[in-house]
Amino acid sequence: MKAKKIRLYYGIFLSVFTAALGAAFIAVAIGILRDGNWVQGAYSRDIVAERLFPVSIVFYIWIAAIIAGFVLSLVYPYQDKAVKIPQERATVKRLSARIPEGSGEEYDKNLKLVRDENRNRLIVYCVCAAICFAGAIASAVYLLQPNNFASHDKNASMLNMLINVGPWVLVAFAASVAMVVFEKFSYNREIAALKQLIANYKGNPVIAAEKPQNAVWLKIKAFFGNKYFKLGVRIAVGVVALTFILVGVFDTEGARDVFIKAVNICTECIGLG
Repeated sequence: MKAKKIRLYYGIFLSVFTAALGAAFIAVAIGILRDGNWVQGAYSRDIVAERLFPVSIVFYIWIAAIIAGFVLSLVYPYQDKAVKIPQERATVKRLSARIPEGSGEEYDKNLKLVRDENRNRLIVYCVCAAICFAGAIASAVYLLQPNNFASHDKNASMLNMLINVGPWVLVAFAASVAMVVFEKFSYNREIAALKQLIANYKGNPVIAAEKPQNAVWLKIKAFFGNKYFKLGVRIAVGVVALTFILVGVFDTEGARDVFIKAVNICTECIGLG
């Protein structure tokens, strides 16, 4: 218990110290930019070294604090208890195999709820997949048109790309988050119904939790679950990624633009010369 408290207090101290150090770096950067009047060369090596020297002392103390924390973990070892993460999908599968036979309005109601939740999740999965697929198609249509990047103003081209592609990414992300939230809510409702069925009709013979699946559907699942299919998808994605990398490398103008931007960042922003 003593080790836990000591490490807790140390974690709070290091977190506050890290936040203060980050704020100090930001304040120094803002000060340099303000005094430089936004002109080129404001972040020269000499100016940055002069301004960062007082903060660097605090930075070295922060490094020493991290090392001290490592030593502290050796002197006061503490192992948190393993936290069990609920696995709703596995719980539903386990409980579904124990559904007992029964009759009556309440039994039919709970059984219907179980089937409805399965159907609702499938609908949500399909809708989310359709939204992501539509967003991917719309983004690809824009990104694969060279005319959208014909301007020599790279910043304007990137801004236009963000305006045209960004909303699709946000919508797909929001749909994915909504799907995960609904999935958890749906599984919890189904688990409650399954537990009630098992508790109310305990001792009755167990019925089949799932109907025999269609042969075509089984073949589709087997195809997409095949290890060679998964390997082929990974290889295809790798080939596409490598192709885009090579296109970027051999695009002399594009590589030159990236190089110039990198040089500007190092010499004008960070202050390396």
